[in-house]
Amino acid sequence: MGDQYGWRPVFTILGVIGVVYSLILWFAIHRQAERPVGDVRRPDLLGTFSQLLSIKGFLILTAVFAGFSTANWLIYAWLPTYLFERFQMNLTEAGFTATFYIQAASYTGIFVGGLLADRWVAKNNKGRVYTLAIGLAIGAPFLVTVGVTSIYPLLIIALLVYGLGRGLFDANAMPVLSQIAPPHLRATGYGIFNLAGCIVGGVTTAFAGVFKQAIGLSSAFVLAAVLALLCGLAALAVKPAGNTAGSSK
Repeated sequence: MGDQYGWRPVFTILGVIGVVYSLILWFAIHRQAERPVGDVRRPDLLGTFSQLLSIKGFLILTAVFAGFSTANWLIYAWLPTYLFERFQMNLTEAGFTATFYIQAASYTGIFVGGLLADRWVAKNNKGRVYTLAIGLAIGAPFLVTVGVTSIYPLLIIALLVYGLGRGLFDANAMPVLSQIAPPHLRATGYGIFNLAGCIVGGVTTAFAGVFKQAIGLSSAFVLAAVLALLCGLAALAVKPAGNTAGSSK
């Protein structure tokens, strides 16, 4: 649609869909909220932050989530442009290639990552942590491949494997948090993950644009891959306390 009609109509259509969806979601949540849920206390924001910061591994997980967001945001923002310039694709081809293969592989990775972690954690309390770290370790080298290859089939393979690794990570980020944080802190904890990820990812995306001419998008993808690999290594330091091998719901 962007290739045929320009981006403004696309944004308008997506915006309208989002507004309609938000209304449907609001009514659904409103009905759910009317159901009794037992004793609910007003959360103490500063107290919640203090408790989260006192949890061993929480800051590490936050850094890992934020660090990997660098790669994800670069992919979201700059991969279509990169493909447009490096492989001389038109907007339709660049948009499809930059999204379809990664997302399709990510869906597979989420399913496989959840299944693998559920089975692994039954035998080893760090099974989810290991699965998350494996996802980062798998994705990083193939993100480098995306940034350096000029061979189209190799590009597609790299996008698929990177997407698979991202799926393994996505399937286990919240479950790992649930292993180290009590239930009343998890929503705030994941909110902090997203806040840190958006800030770091957004700033990185902006810098990639500023320095695009100086270092090129290829170098930006390679640097993001190195950071993702370091995040995978850092994640291994997270140690779930006790026997928390419960489900990832």
